[in-house]
Amino acid sequence: MSDAKKGFGEQLFQRLQSKGLSKAQIYKVLALQRLSEEVSELGAKGLLSEGHLLEISKVAAAARQKQIAEIAVEKNLSVGWVKEISKLVRAAEKAPTERDASRYWDFFFELKESLDREGPTKRLLDSIRNFGREKPAEAEAAAPGRPAEDRAVVSFGKLPLELGRGLDVGTVNICAAAKRVEGEPVFNIQRNAFLDVRSDTFTKKMLMKLGIDYIVQNEKGYVIGDPAFELANIFEKNTRRPMKDGMISPVEPEALLIVSLLIAQLVGTPLEVGEVCAFSVPADPVDAERNVIYHRGALEAVLRKLGYTPKPVLEGHAVVFAELPKEDYTGIGVSCGGGMFNVCVAYKSVPALTFSTSRGGDWIDQNVSLALGMPVPQVCAVKESGVDLRKPRDRVEDAIVIYYRNLIQYTLEMIKQKFGTAQNMPTFSRPIEIVCAGGTSLVLGFIDVFREEFEKIQFPIEVKGIRLARDPLRAIAEGCLDAAIEETKALKEIQKSTEVMIARAEVTKETKFDDTTRRLLRPRPADEKAASAVPLSRGDTGVRHLALKPDAERILPAAPPPEPAEVPLEEVPEIEEASEPEETEVPLEEISVEEAPSAEMIEEIPLEEASTAGDAEEVPLEEAPAPPPALDTAPGPADRTAGGGAPHGGAAPRQGPAEAKPKDDERQDLPLIS
Repeated sequence: MSDAKKGFGEQLFQRLQSKGLSKAQIYKVLALQRLSEEVSELGAKGLLSEGHLLEISKVAAAARQKQIAEIAVEKNLSVGWVKEISKLVRAAEKAPTERDASRYWDFFFELKESLDREGPTKRLLDSIRNFGREKPAEAEAAAPGRPAEDRAVVSFGKLPLELGRGLDVGTVNICAAAKRVEGEPVFNIQRNAFLDVRSDTFTKKMLMKLGIDYIVQNEKGYVIGDPAFELANIFEKNTRRPMKDGMISPVEPEALLIVSLLIAQLVGTPLEVGEVCAFSVPADPVDAERNVIYHRGALEAVLRKLGYTPKPVLEGHAVVFAELPKEDYTGIGVSCGGGMFNVCVAYKSVPALTFSTSRGGDWIDQNVSLALGMPVPQVCAVKESGVDLRKPRDRVEDAIVIYYRNLIQYTLEMIKQKFGTAQNMPTFSRPIEIVCAGGTSLVLGFIDVFREEFEKIQFPIEVKGIRLARDPLRAIAEGCLDAAIEETKALKEIQKSTEVMIARAEVTKETKFDDTTRRLLRPRPADEKAASAVPLSRGDTGVRHLALKPDAERILPAAPPPEPAEVPLEEVPEIEEASEPEETEVPLEEISVEEAPSAEMIEEIPLEEASTAGDAEEVPLEEAPAPPPALDTAPGPADRTAGGGAPHGGAAPRQGPAEAKPKDDERQDLPLIS
């Protein structure tokens, strides 16, 4: 096999073996090259043996190598002790969750205190070996159903998910959230960082063997996310950040490109076009002449290109959504990020006060670096290695604690000041909670220092508790997810209501009137209106009205007329003959209820007979005489319709056929009004 077909490792081993070195010696040489300069100097002075150095070299971070080496020299620990401590530190470095990492680091610092008190005893060594073999129940309950590797990117498109996405675009980390159909949230989180590499064939093959994703854009190669951070540590390089001070960096030309690539990798494609994706944005800072207009607009454009409907959510408001549902979304949410601190005072989910400060975790690193003359990456490594704000161990940690206290005090003072100047601030009827989230709040003792600084100021409202979010690193993404799901439900309800209204309008285009009202409102020709006017009369009074032509389908056939009873002449009152008035039409709408004939006074008549009365004279209502007293008997409808009324001197006689034309002084009765 030629050298060209062999891997780089085999070629290296062959070259070293040709110089007389065995594989074990080669491994030792490679391992010792991973040691930091301080640890190598301790080995050169004879303070640490080769076995000590080989075990310490298995730890990745140089700052942690130095800590283990100092403990080994100070306590004169054996190689077995250094081996167990190195295993503990490596377990903390590779912990799947931040909670597990905190548990390992807490035990590590407790171990250091125990070594100071009682020295390297067998009991302590056994406790190291037994620690971490069984995962505690509280750790399992903290994140139910989460995968073993929380920072591994999961394809959302392969999971049964509800509609709606949450996205937290932070300075240090980007976190995407979705909700399974069963109700369990799932997260994708990566570092918001990138490393530019060569785009030649050799680099591509090497990165492929290492399992690192490689992206080529315009003849440039980029490694993004967590792989960029790990690769930078291997080659002792600094990663580049596409965001600065909480917003897209103005000094990185590839900033927007890297952010869009990370968002596409974490969020994926939508389940349907137009799916809502709520993303976090900072509030306008109160201590810097900046705004978030460009930052918000750029992220909206990225999400629209992916097929989402973007919805901006303030970072502090997202903390309220995620952590205060039991408090009716009333309280104060503080997002402690790497570039900014965001504050939101909410009352029943409505933000009453929002602002941000331009100080965050990066502000602490930069100021500690200036105060101590250290590189910023080294300060960041010390801070992330497990600093306890309650128990600083050296001057670097002392400086970190000092700036942490100053940052918390500054934030609380700004909240107090804004409360005093804010207008239309709601009145809180009961004490509220303050919840902190974000990567900067993950340091040990953060909440304790926050409570201590809170007691030093006179806060304008009563606070019942200050606590850390359940999952500080993912709380903002979870709050954005809740907002996206609620927005999706609201849009569906609006769409459903609109569809129902449109369907009703199409099906029921006619108003709900009865048949008579429809005929009244229906437009008709003029001749039909004239033909439908029928004179009406009320009993024996001679009053005539106008009515619509009766409906033939609703008129009942007339009953056979009863035989008229004989009425004595003396019982019939004399009625003066009314003079013939001028013809005046009374519109139908001017007839009041009192003027309309009652049901007892109206008899049903055939349609043919009603139509013969169309030529009768119309008498105005105001000139009609008063009605006479009611008689015991009345003529039948057939007799009245034919023109037969009771004569002035005796009983009404039987009249001739219906074709006979009535006389002028004879009165007509009312037809049936349907």
